[in-house]
Amino acid sequence: MLELRVGPLPLSLRFAAGEVVGAALLDWEGLEALFTFPLHPKEGPFRFQPGPAGEEKPLMPFSVLLGEWARVNDEWDRFRTLVDSPSRVLEAIRPKPPLEVFEGGKSVRAAAKAWGVPLLIAMERAYMGVREGDLYPLRRYAWYALRIKHQGKRNRTLEEFGHLVTLLDGTRNLGEIIAQGVPVGLVRRYLVQGLASGELTPPGRGWLLRDLTWEMEKEGEG
Repeated sequence: MLELRVGPLPLSLRFAAGEVVGAALLDWEGLEALFTFPLHPKEGPFRFQPGPAGEEKPLMPFSVLLGEWARVNDEWDRFRTLVDSPSRVLEAIRPKPPLEVFEGGKSVRAAAKAWGVPLLIAMERAYMGVREGDLYPLRRYAWYALRIKHQGKRNRTLEEFGHLVTLLDGTRNLGEIIAQGVPVGLVRRYLVQGLASGELTPPGRGWLLRDLTWEMEKEGEG
């Protein structure tokens, strides 16, 4: 097992006989998760540890995996010039097929599920839609619907997130809290800190952390 971290983003890779047989960003597993991780991080801690031998098959041959990882990383960088993360909600201005799924507003991740396609394909369609003027990015994200009740440590957390923490009582979602004037960047930092530390463990926390860090990169917050 190889565990490494770039900023708040953790990656776990399982090896057998020199091949990658498993990959995960927290609870987001598989090649789709792996290929969103930076391929050439400048720095970060890592550690190897032995594990039991298994019968798992390689995700793909190692040399092929590296080439595909590089290709998909480049694709993500290109698509994110117009759509900062798959959690961004887009609205269909001209709801022509296949973009009618965005009518009324939908995140790229939700669109991928509705289409039944890989996330990267959905991002490409969203990118093309925005570029052609058929889709418009709204000022909200899929994670706005989360309801979180703060139960973490209340010392250092309160220094930066004091007002936010008092609002996180589970009675309102994050979008409602932001609508009350809490800066989006502050909410992002709270979520990233909580997800990276393990204090927050909602389902889908792996893809949520990846999306939040992408958004922070775009906004120059991280």
